[in-house]
Amino acid sequence: MTLDYATIHLCNALLNLSYGGMLLALWFKRREVHLLYWASSLLLVSAAVYGFTLTRNSFVIPALVAAVAANISLTWAGARAFDGRPPFHWLLLMGPTATFFGHLFLASAGLKILANSFSTGVLAVTVTAAGAYFMRHGSGFARKAVGWVLIAYAPVYVASIVLDVAFPGSRLSSILILAGDFVLNNAFVVGLFAIMEEKAREQLRQLAVTDQLTGALNRAGLLAKFPSGNITDARTILLADLDHFKRINDTHGHSGGDAALKEFVVRVGGVLGKNEVIARLGGEEFGILLASTNLNDANERAEQIRDVIARQPVEWNGMSMGLTTSIGIAVSCVPESVDDVIARADEALYRAKRTGRNRVAA
Repeated sequence: MTLDYATIHLCNALLNLSYGGMLLALWFKRREVHLLYWASSLLLVSAAVYGFTLTRNSFVIPALVAAVAANISLTWAGARAFDGRPPFHWLLLMGPTATFFGHLFLASAGLKILANSFSTGVLAVTVTAAGAYFMRHGSGFARKAVGWVLIAYAPVYVASIVLDVAFPGSRLSSILILAGDFVLNNAFVVGLFAIMEEKAREQLRQLAVTDQLTGALNRAGLLAKFPSGNITDARTILLADLDHFKRINDTHGHSGGDAALKEFVVRVGGVLGKNEVIARLGGEEFGILLASTNLNDANERAEQIRDVIARQPVEWNGMSMGLTTSIGIAVSCVPESVDDVIARADEALYRAKRTGRNRVAA
């Protein structure tokens, strides 16, 4: 076998086929829809690339070019699915549609070079748009790298147009695209796996700082807001405790108690602003980080939280559970350690409970 035009096509097709097979096998294991889109894109372009060596039919060639454009659209759709968005968007049809009908019309009119240039130009625009999506939506080094890899296809396509016009009838433009794909496709697929790895690591990080029952932060998550262990700007920490929680568990069971905890987080989260968080510190005790910088404002916010909890009972399993909360307030005296502020809020919480519960103390 010599390294001729057909061999280069075959090698490129086999490369895409192997990568598509890897992603498809991973989809069978995980059943994550973005994997199916990405696998389909690579399998489709593999078939299209090899198809160019089998026929010069004036109708099939536009279909093969459209398949290459569809490969880009499927890659884009996979990214949307990976982001939790609907995979399909009508814009994704524009690339395959434009390449097919544009190439077919121009080639039928005897303008073969113009047909090739038009289709390649559409591919350059489409792949640039797909790369921009990767970079604009989401974060992380791998995500940006994949975006740049896709955008790097555009100058390859533009250079191939120049070669097609400068050397009509030669295969230099096709060989350039295939050679570019050999280099860029490896980086692209490695980048896809890196994106999935980044997401998995981020999910693990979130699990480490999140309370699994309520979805609030846990103690580690709250303390992570202050990596140095000190509060360097004026903030308020509230410690809130659900009153008579043991009675709720005894009356409604642990499922009822879980429902009360979840509802507490939902109601408090509804009144928190930007840069304000709630964390479950353990059992029925919660820490709430407010942006308030003075005691009067902190007291008003704490009363707002107390009221939203006590205002109406929690409906659960056909029963009503009345909820109240006691809240202790501590405004930081910067700089001050987080532990010291929490300790002062805990003392205030004890006073609120000792003086009757369902009240706020500072």
